[in-house]
Amino acid sequence: MNINKQDIEKAQQAASARWGNWVKYVIWAVIGALAGAGYITVNGCGHSVDVTPEKTVVCKDDSCLVLEPGHISYSQAQPETDVPPVVQTLKK
Repeated sequence: MNINKQDIEKAQQAASARWGNWVKYVIWAVIGALAGAGYITVNGCGHSVDVTPEKTVVCKDDSCLVLEPGHISYSQAQPETDVPPVVQTLKK
């Protein structure tokens, strides 16, 4: 059996092609897993977002962030309590 330089080069090319295909499959699997993990974590965040030309409102758990041109505001639901609020007047 005669083995020449071309046969060795062909065998090396075939081996590297198989290795290259395997690496491509692993890379695509990792990319797919990361994309799937990203979709799962972003999809279940529980925020509601309302975007209009005038403002953007982002709410979660009775708290809202309102973004308007030149203005940002935040509102939060007040807790239920049996104790009335204390009002103090300022003395001048």
